[in-house]
Amino acid sequence: MLAALAGSPAGAQAAPAETNTAEPIETEQGEIIVTGNRFGGRTATDSPTPVDAITRDQLQQSGRVDLIQQLKVEVPSFNTPRPLGSGVGDYLQPPSLRGLGPGEVLVLVNGKRRHTSSDLNASNGIGRGDVSVDFNAIPSFALERAEVLRDGASAQYGSDAISGVINLLLDRSIGTRAQVTGGITTAGDGAYGEASVSSGVRVGADGAFRVTVSLQKGEGTNRSRPDTRQQYFGTNAAGRPVAISGNYGSGTGLTPANGTLDPREATIDRNVFRFGDQPSVNKQVFANFVAPASEDVEVYAFGGYSRLDGDIEYFFRRAGQNETLRAFYPDGYRPVLDSRLENFSIATGLRGTDLAGFGWDVSSVYGVSTQDLYYDNSVNVTLGAASPRRFYRLGSDFYQWTSNLDLTRAIPIGDGAPLNVALGAEYREETYRLFSGDIDGFRDGGVRIVDGPAAGSVGPIGAQPGPSAGPDDRASVSRRSWAVYAEVERTFLDRLLLQGAVRHENYSDFGTTTNYKVAGRLGLFGGLALRGSYNTAFRAPALAQQGYNASNTLILNGTQAIVRVAAVDSAAARLVGATDLRPERSDNYSAGLVVEGGGVTATLDAYRIRLRDRIAISSTFQDARLTAFLASRGAGNFSAISYITNAVDTDTKGVDLVVNARHRFDDGSLFTGTLAGNYTKTAFDRIAGTPAPLAALGISTPLFDLTQQLRFSDSLPRTKATLDLNYTRGRVTLSVTNTRYGEVSTVALTNVTVARADVLTPGYDTRRVAAANPANVDIVQQFGAKVLTDVELSWQATPALRFSAGAQNLFDIYPDENVASTVASVAAGANGADNAGTQPYNAISPFGFNGRTVFLRAAMSL
Repeated sequence: MLAALAGSPAGAQAAPAETNTAEPIETEQGEIIVTGNRFGGRTATDSPTPVDAITRDQLQQSGRVDLIQQLKVEVPSFNTPRPLGSGVGDYLQPPSLRGLGPGEVLVLVNGKRRHTSSDLNASNGIGRGDVSVDFNAIPSFALERAEVLRDGASAQYGSDAISGVINLLLDRSIGTRAQVTGGITTAGDGAYGEASVSSGVRVGADGAFRVTVSLQKGEGTNRSRPDTRQQYFGTNAAGRPVAISGNYGSGTGLTPANGTLDPREATIDRNVFRFGDQPSVNKQVFANFVAPASEDVEVYAFGGYSRLDGDIEYFFRRAGQNETLRAFYPDGYRPVLDSRLENFSIATGLRGTDLAGFGWDVSSVYGVSTQDLYYDNSVNVTLGAASPRRFYRLGSDFYQWTSNLDLTRAIPIGDGAPLNVALGAEYREETYRLFSGDIDGFRDGGVRIVDGPAAGSVGPIGAQPGPSAGPDDRASVSRRSWAVYAEVERTFLDRLLLQGAVRHENYSDFGTTTNYKVAGRLGLFGGLALRGSYNTAFRAPALAQQGYNASNTLILNGTQAIVRVAAVDSAAARLVGATDLRPERSDNYSAGLVVEGGGVTATLDAYRIRLRDRIAISSTFQDARLTAFLASRGAGNFSAISYITNAVDTDTKGVDLVVNARHRFDDGSLFTGTLAGNYTKTAFDRIAGTPAPLAALGISTPLFDLTQQLRFSDSLPRTKATLDLNYTRGRVTLSVTNTRYGEVSTVALTNVTVARADVLTPGYDTRRVAAANPANVDIVQQFGAKVLTDVELSWQATPALRFSAGAQNLFDIYPDENVASTVASVAAGANGADNAGTQPYNAISPFGFNGRTVFLRAAMSL
């Protein structure tokens, strides 16, 4: 019957399956995978391209509850940072596969394209300028397994599949299971909990309907240090107020203050920052349905809804800053971004085994992502006492509707090995919309600063931490696309498998593209095989990359600044050199070795991805000449500007190694182990120079400066290795996972004098790069490799009840610290890269900076 195909990608059925459940099918060679071809499943080692299959139990090992962090531990070339203060990016956590960006990996659910988030990452970190799929919208408890194709697949699945494909296969088994998980860091914060239940009932003889409901709640963590800066105005000899110092220790007597300190400096609570994971509540529901419609036709549907509510706390505004309305906040305040992220999706389809001799699948998938953002505990100082404290920041949504027809057929050609043929067509519509916020959040209310040394001057215009989106920021961008594609496959002499695929697409906004792929696997002897592929890939710019237009508050060289991310076709962007976006294009090469035997399988795959016209946010252009130039043309109210552009061509090379071992002892106990490693290096074939309008102003900053370059090449670990060991004896299972994250680097400080660099850098792993000012240097800091150990001990108390306990990051490992602000550095005239001492760690850490977490879990199956 067809029932087992509910978890297969579009068109994957070449013949009826023989099982009525969605449980992984095991053979002597291993688990059957379905991603990466349209002709039924095969084992991972039989595939001509590398595919990882990770079961639900493997994903949930060590007490993790969020899917993206589960994938990060289990997949060697999958990485994601733990962003901080990046807006909703703190929750989306941009993923990376094989060293590329979140927009270059395609996500499928049951083989169907998943919609992305409506958010453009405008933060000052990894993933900047890109869009991500919201993995937090999908409960891992609803999955049977995840399959990760580590190879370009645009010829098979379309745009975005440059670095690979993640296919999330929903569970459709019969029965009920539930679990509750609770954990907390040993620092005493970050308490989190999860409660999930999933129930499946039989529909007819071979069908199933399964619903999963999950609730996840986290309280957040904080690893900030006290803010020792001067908080209140000082006074001069005449008793008049003096502007506050921003230097480390200036409010506690460690370093000189500006003027005589206010007595309140001695009593204020200086623990005013949040620096860690942000609190959230996430509600998820997902359903999966399949049922026979006739003897050889079945109907299927799946989809879900999620809502995440979170409060993202921004940097503290001190009492003496111009951003503070002291009548409201006499001791300063910390603005909050009240965030609501929602996702909805529904897929329906019919498939059968005989349409003029073809297996067929017709489907339609609709998905929408929305976000609504509010500032709380905020103020617009130019409104004075009439200012609200809550503002609607902006809203956005993204709609995607995809319909497919897939046909497959096995054509006998006389020697027992058929020629497998697949044909298909796809039509897709997408719309992105950006909505303006409250008028009070961006307008100049006319009230001038009433006290302090800046009395009478214009304060920062708009809400804190940055102006809400205005009427001119609104966007509505749509596109339509259609595609036709074909794929063939045949095995020769029982040992040589060859595949070929071609796909032609037409976009209403970017014209046509044709991509192709060839792949093969040659079995040699004794379980040894060679495999390889070559493919071209394509990515159309995301609609949010075309339409996003908003201001954000970022930290630039240690100070806060309002940065405008201007839409490509906006007047401000055109004034500084923006041009129309072009699609990304790439050539992907892969060659690998497979070894099987004696309970051990091993794969070694080398790859190269040459990516042209890579899409990114430009450098952040900040210069007094530029500010004056833009203001003279009516484009002001921000300190710096950037925009989306085709900035660079990159060349990414790497190697993946996966070794699996399995041994059952004479006493019945079972040992399994996996060693997985990845090395990736990205170099630049082209970096665009300074835009002509900026060069005309005497500004030399390139379109893609060192800070942006390192985000592509060095801010994700070049090496990552995981050793996952599991031992089961009787009712007890012990799991130990060791993950080594390699070095990462970022620009710590820019345009620093050599004398200041000499004071700041001793004791840190840094290098110096010539700055725009030839007399100064930029400081690049490298953060060393770390090994994290997770452990879980499980007890199967009864056939239906299981208890687990364990720890993530058992040995309480933290990343290296940022270049620190010190008394000596302040004496030399500079703070470090730690926001004047409040932020000891860097957000590019590939494993965060929460330290050890302990957890308990109880699970029940009926």
